[in-house]
Amino acid sequence: MKKRHWALGAIVGVVLLALGIFLIFQEESFKKIFVSLLGVYMIGSGFSTLLGLKSYQLGPRLRPATLIKALLTLLLGVIALILPILVADLSFLILLYIIATELLFSGIISIINLVAVRNLDIAFSPIIGDALISLILSMLLFFFPRQIGTVLLKGVGILVIAIGLFFIIASLITRRTGKREEGKTIEGEAEILEP
Repeated sequence: MKKRHWALGAIVGVVLLALGIFLIFQEESFKKIFVSLLGVYMIGSGFSTLLGLKSYQLGPRLRPATLIKALLTLLLGVIALILPILVADLSFLILLYIIATELLFSGIISIINLVAVRNLDIAFSPIIGDALISLILSMLLFFFPRQIGTVLLKGVGILVIAIGLFFIIASLITRRTGKREEGKTIEGEAEILEP
């Protein structure tokens, strides 16, 4: 492998290593990023529910509940995405509890919808995925609202550090292998045959 490839791998590894160490100590800014990412997820979930509403054959009671769920998810997603940017001294604990409540409501409605459409010829995996993710996130936010940012931040930081170390080690192994291959010269005799 050429010198620039292993050098580029080493540089990427060092940058990722530094980024991982930096992330571990950025708790306040990560809370804002985490709430914004929850907002992005909620916007996607709301749009997905609105788009899927046409294919689900829901009864007169479930259709309005699902529509309210989708619109509420979209609204809270936009709020969670924009509010951390606009308001500096926002109480994230209150916002996390509001998001957790909506996610719990969303998960319950998704499970009810799954039961209602189980006999239809449609893919159930988006409904199951939405229900599971919503319920798991809501439980985490209800039980560990203060620790969720810290735990996720440390986890992401450690993961980025591990990836950075992998890049550094892989580039060193590639460099060592490349040097060994350069030292090997294959000699032989060749004969040119004319037709």
